[in-house]
Amino acid sequence: MYIAGLTVLGDSAATLICDGELIAAAEEERFSRKKHHAGFPRNALQFCLDHAGIGIADVEHIGLYWKPWVLRHKALQAAKAYFVNRDMFKARVDRGVTQVSDSYLGMLKLPGRIREWYGPSNFKFHYLDHHLCHAASAFLVSGFDSAAILTMDGTGEDTTTLFSVGKGTEIRPYRRIKLPHSLGQFYSAVTSFLGFDMFAGDEWKVMGLAGYGKPTYYEFFSKQVLTLHGKTDFQFHIDILDHHLAKHYQFPPAIVAALGPPRKPETEITQRDMDIACSAQRVLEDTVLSLVHGLQEETGEENLCLAGGVAFNSVMNGRIMNESRFKRYFVQPAAGDGGCSLGAAFQIWHGVLGNPRKFQMEHGYWGPSFTNDECHAALKDAGLAYEFLPDEELLPRLAQMLADGAIIGWFQGRMEFGPRALGDRSFLADPRRKDMLDLLNKKVKLREWFRPLAPSMLEETAESVFGVPRYDPFMITVFHVAEGTKERMPAVVHVDGTARPQTVRKDINPRYYGLLKEFEKLSGVGVLLNTSFNIQEPIVCRPQDAINTFKNANFDALVLENNLVLRSAVDGTRSAGSPEQEVSRG
Repeated sequence: MYIAGLTVLGDSAATLICDGELIAAAEEERFSRKKHHAGFPRNALQFCLDHAGIGIADVEHIGLYWKPWVLRHKALQAAKAYFVNRDMFKARVDRGVTQVSDSYLGMLKLPGRIREWYGPSNFKFHYLDHHLCHAASAFLVSGFDSAAILTMDGTGEDTTTLFSVGKGTEIRPYRRIKLPHSLGQFYSAVTSFLGFDMFAGDEWKVMGLAGYGKPTYYEFFSKQVLTLHGKTDFQFHIDILDHHLAKHYQFPPAIVAALGPPRKPETEITQRDMDIACSAQRVLEDTVLSLVHGLQEETGEENLCLAGGVAFNSVMNGRIMNESRFKRYFVQPAAGDGGCSLGAAFQIWHGVLGNPRKFQMEHGYWGPSFTNDECHAALKDAGLAYEFLPDEELLPRLAQMLADGAIIGWFQGRMEFGPRALGDRSFLADPRRKDMLDLLNKKVKLREWFRPLAPSMLEETAESVFGVPRYDPFMITVFHVAEGTKERMPAVVHVDGTARPQTVRKDINPRYYGLLKEFEKLSGVGVLLNTSFNIQEPIVCRPQDAINTFKNANFDALVLENNLVLRSAVDGTRSAGSPEQEVSRG
C-alpha cells in the first residue's frame, strides 16, 4: 500500500511510503530552486512517484499536514490585538485574509487538483492535525517503543507547542500551548529585530551570532518578553515584541526603550547585537529545558522525541541532551514543516490504519540520485572537461587534494531530506586550516563571517573529538569539544568551543565513510569540514544545479559521482583554497 504525505505552505515537501517503509522524500525548493518554496510540491511528489515507479492511481491514501478550517482561535487573537495595538491588529488581519483566500481555500481543493495534475485516482484524502504530524514525524520513525514527545514551532493551525506521549502506534496529545504564545514566533521576531530576514529562515544567524555575545539582556527577555509559568507553560508578551509587527520591521516602544533601536539590515553588527542574540538564545534554551524537565516528570518516560522548527536549534538540543533526565533522544533531519509530510504519511499508516511499526529512520538520504551516465551527459552539455575515476583512485586523490587545501563540491548518492548536507550534497574542506572558515564563508558561500561550519566525522572518531561518545547522523546537536580539539581542527569549532557533528557509519554511507578514512590516513584526523553545497540558493539537487554552482562560484573541484572536474583544468586558475595558505596540523 502506497501512502503520500504533503506539506504545502512554506517548506513544501512530499513523502512516499509503501507498507510502512519510507521510499522517498524531498522538499519542493530543491526542484523549483526557490528557497522555502511555498505552494503545492508538484515536482517533489512527481519525484516520489517516479522513484517508486508508480502513478497517482497506485496511491491509496494522501495526508495533508493541516486542518484549514481551524480558524476560530486565530480570529479571536486577531480581535484581541485590536485593543493592544492598531498596527498589530492590521498586520494580523492582512495575514489572515491572505492565508484564508490563498492558502486555506486552496487546501480544501487539493484532492480535485491532484487528480487534475496527476491523473485519475481513488485515493482517500486526510486532513491531519499539524502538530500531530510533527509528533508522528519523530516518534513513529524513532525506533522507540514509547517516548515523550515535544513539538515546538511558530504555529500550526492554532497550536504552537504540543506535549504528547507515544506508545506503540499511538500518539496521545495531552497539553497544547496556543497562539499568541509561541517559541518560534519569539525567535523569529528577534531575528527581525537584529536586521535578519525571518522569511528566509535567518534564525540560523541568530544562533550563530549568539556565540559571540554575553547574556546582557537576559533579565529583560526572561521577565518581560518570554516568561515561564510553572515548568510546562510560558507566555510570549506581544505587547513588548510581536511576530506579526516584526514581519513589517515594526517594534513596540517598550522593546526599543530596553534594547535601543532595531538593527537595520546590511549595517555593521555591533557587540550590542551579539549580546541581544546571546540573551534571546539563552532564554529560549532555558524555557525549553523547563518544558523538557516538566515533560519527563509528567510522563516518566526515558526517551524523548523532538520536532517542529524550534527543534532545529542545535545549541538548545545539545543542552537538552546534556542536562535533561531523558536517556535517549531522537530528532529527525527534517524536523521543520517539510518533515510533516513524513509525519502525515506515517500517521495514516499507523495512527489511522492501525498497522504495526517496523521502519526506523537511520539516515536522511531519501531524495533523487543520478547515475554516472546522467552526470556525463550534464558535464558534456555544460562543456566541462572531466576525468572518470573508480573509487579506489578517486577517493585517495580527493583526500590528498583536501589535505593540500582544496575546497571540493561533492555530489553523490541520494539527496538529503531536510536542511543539512550530510555528505551527499556537500562542500568539503580540511578542518585543520585556521583560515578555512573565512574562506568558505566569505569567498565561497558568500555569507556572514560569524556563521559556524560543521564537521563530518567517522563515528568512532567522535569520542576523541568530544571527550565522550557522541552519535548524531543528522548534524542537529551542538556539543562542547574536548580539550585540544580546537587547536587540531579550528575551522569546525565555534568561538564558544562547540561543534555540531555529523557522525558517519560505514554501513549507512560507505562512500563518504571511505573518503573520511582516506583523509584520516593522510592527516591523522577522521574529520572533514562539511557545509551544504549551495550559494544563496537551495542545496543542489541535480547534476545541472551542481554545475551551475561550480561555474558561478569560487571552489577548486567538482565531483559528480565518479567524475572529477578541476578548476585549474577549466580556467587555469586556483580557487579559494589554494594550498599555500596556512594549515594548523595540531
